[in-house]
Amino acid sequence: MLRYIVKRLLWMIPIILGVTILVFTMMIFCPGDPAEIILGSTAMEADLAAKRVELGLDKPYLIRLATYISDVFFHFDLGVSWITNVDIMSTIADRMPRTLILAVVTLVIAFGLGIPLGITAATHQNKWQDHVSMVLALIGVAIPNFWLALLLIILFSVKLGWLPAMGVGTGLAGIQYYILPALANCAGALANSARQTRSAMLDVIRADYITTARSKGVAERQVIIKHALKNALLPIITTMGISFGRMLGGAMIIETIFSLPGMGSYIIGAVNNRDYPIVQGGSIMLAIAFSIAMLLIDLLYAAVDPRIKAQYASSKKRKKVKAVA
Repeated sequence: MLRYIVKRLLWMIPIILGVTILVFTMMIFCPGDPAEIILGSTAMEADLAAKRVELGLDKPYLIRLATYISDVFFHFDLGVSWITNVDIMSTIADRMPRTLILAVVTLVIAFGLGIPLGITAATHQNKWQDHVSMVLALIGVAIPNFWLALLLIILFSVKLGWLPAMGVGTGLAGIQYYILPALANCAGALANSARQTRSAMLDVIRADYITTARSKGVAERQVIIKHALKNALLPIITTMGISFGRMLGGAMIIETIFSLPGMGSYIIGAVNNRDYPIVQGGSIMLAIAFSIAMLLIDLLYAAVDPRIKAQYASSKKRKKVKAVA
């Protein structure tokens, strides 16, 4: 297993490198002149030219790309903001935890509600519980997260006054600031988890070993939780990993609506200001976070399914036998 973890960590290097090259290249084709945005439309051409030289925009693409890759991968330097001249790495270190907290809270809510909803639908197939669950899932898929965010603000902040509408607190005392953003961001993931759980459970509960367990007098709750759900978890875990990536992307809109100082609002502001280093650095850090999350999902596969553990163990044994031979 350790060898597999190391292998996956090494595979992250070309993935992050590919993201770096892709984002850097996309920034070149974005409309607008960063020098003019920084200095204003009334700036003289000589000042604009000097600013382009200062920013390194006068150099060829390959030289700029090579310099940036060297700074990121060998010096761990994401540069400074063109607008504020503030170090990007330190700003990301301050903002990234908020985005990760939002993503984790969203994931807990989505799958904490979606899995029981899917189990209920599967165990009551074609009954009113199944129909209600799937209608709720369909609504969750269809509803835009930004529209849901505005509805939640109106209801829980303006009308009821239960939760703050924007901003962020500090430490554990600020968890209430993440509730509405997480609820707004979790609708699609909750719906997908419910539908995937229903589908996986329907495949499992028809299996022979489930019938055998019931015939032995095992309690229905134990049959569903211990036998059926455990064997239906693999596709649910896959959905969980994909949903985490979508939550990181959806955080850009949600953080802007709720004025959360996270990575999403940071990157959106940088895009509007053509602050390329922030967009590039933020995208790289989000790609790293998503890659680590997918690694954890793969390890969760092994924890849930003994066959995957056996596959790794047998592969290691075969290599030892070949080495002895």
